[in-house]
Amino acid sequence: MRTYTNNLFETGKTIIPKTMKSLGNKKDKNDLGLLKIYLKYKLFYSWGDIVGRDIAKYIIPQDVNFSVLYVYTYSSAWANSFQYLKLDIIKKINKFLGYKLIEDVQFTRFNKNRKNNYSLVLEKKINLGSYIRRVEITDDDVDKINRETASIEDEDLKSILQRVYMKNIQLKKLKEKYGWKHCQKCGRLTSPENKYCYNCQRELKEEKQNQIAEILLEVPWMRYQEMTKYVDCTIDMLNKQRTKLVQILAGRLRPGIDYPENDKDDCTYSMEAQTVVMMYKSIPPDKLNEAILKDVIFKLRYDTAYWENKQKKG
Repeated sequence: MRTYTNNLFETGKTIIPKTMKSLGNKKDKNDLGLLKIYLKYKLFYSWGDIVGRDIAKYIIPQDVNFSVLYVYTYSSAWANSFQYLKLDIIKKINKFLGYKLIEDVQFTRFNKNRKNNYSLVLEKKINLGSYIRRVEITDDDVDKINRETASIEDEDLKSILQRVYMKNIQLKKLKEKYGWKHCQKCGRLTSPENKYCYNCQRELKEEKQNQIAEILLEVPWMRYQEMTKYVDCTIDMLNKQRTKLVQILAGRLRPGIDYPENDKDDCTYSMEAQTVVMMYKSIPPDKLNEAILKDVIFKLRYDTAYWENKQKKG
């Protein structure tokens, strides 16, 4: 099948390797070092293509020093298995690079990458655009782009949208190359360590927060251990929702109506005031007494006033 690339990709694909290879034929040590640096990063970038996706999941290249490729693995089983494949892998690497860069492969206990290699590209720590431009566009991709833009009459607008579609297809292919998975909720591609994409993570978090809030309004004294029976949440999520609700509900309390404004006031504590205190202290109704109610309401009056004043100034 014929493939398509833009001019920038063709330039990078044909001119740079030729230039770098010509440097290797020179006697200047600096030029030769530049070639090896280029080939090292080409090896890292194309690791999955060279060794295969299954091996690349478990054997991760770390560095190249003195013709030795250092790799890291999380699995001792894969480390043992890789020993039998080592000579074949070395041949594949040097054939792929067109240069005898690697003479041996050794394991290291240290993983230099904070995450898998995809992070360097897909977290934009390097020029993401240059990698996207290298992704090939096939006949099927071109047909799909043409179908999507067929109804657009304005040629300038059509050209712009076609470029956008092309970049989206290239980015999707790049993510798939680096092991991105489909989100379990919406199907969008997401990084390998996540089950859900960013948007779905946010939505799920909001759903949990709403569930926590509903339960707290029904059972204001509920503690974390009990909450986890109903909502899969962290203690931090619970505390944030509790604090937010206390601030809102305390701000609605009316002195002299929901609680006594002073010692001489004969007003009693309303259900709303008792709910706020139970939520604030995480104590059930049978543990409430006038001393606790008075103490908490007194604190919240000043805390809430400060919070409201701060919000107005902000």
